[in-house]
Amino acid sequence: MPFFQHLDDHSDITDITFNDRKRLGPLDKVAHRIMRGESPLSTAEKEIMAAFVSGLNACQFCYGSHAAVAAQFGVETDIIEQLIEDIDQAPINDKLKPIFHYLKKLTVSPSKLVQKDVDTVLAAGWTEEALYHAMLIGCLFNFYNRLLDGHGVKGNTFIYQLGGDHLSKNGYGVPWFISLIKKPLRKNKLKRLAKLKNSAA
Repeated sequence: MPFFQHLDDHSDITDITFNDRKRLGPLDKVAHRIMRGESPLSTAEKEIMAAFVSGLNACQFCYGSHAAVAAQFGVETDIIEQLIEDIDQAPINDKLKPIFHYLKKLTVSPSKLVQKDVDTVLAAGWTEEALYHAMLIGCLFNFYNRLLDGHGVKGNTFIYQLGGDHLSKNGYGVPWFISLIKKPLRKNKLKRLAKLKNSAA
């Protein structure tokens, strides 16, 4: 059960950001530009990175949600789990592995990053721009992980599935008038969650 009274077991990230549009509203645009903007990284690679960082942090909500988004782009969850377990043995393109080592260090021990970590990424054939984009994903999801866990929002398989479907189709941006339609949006979400649960029963 979440820690704050305005949240419940059906809550997701939108219930946090919609509750404080003045401070958190700009995050939607930032996240959309980072995760869906033009980049040397593919959308699938970005979503793997989001899930990877969240998995390192053991953020149940973000890991489940972004593994579900990645699955929509053809990425098997097993691959992400293997990356978290052992980057070097994971079944991904070797060129990507230095970026995941960088992201792991950025997440687990950021003050220990050194020039060699960057040089290894560049030596694998990436540009500084590509590494910068990966770094932004790492920074964004370290923030989101703490935002979700700080509120005690964990989610469940059905919420991850629903969010994964939405993010894969619509991205991260929301309309400016979102605060005016919170109640019908929540009603629709609960209806869709119930439908998913019934179909799985």
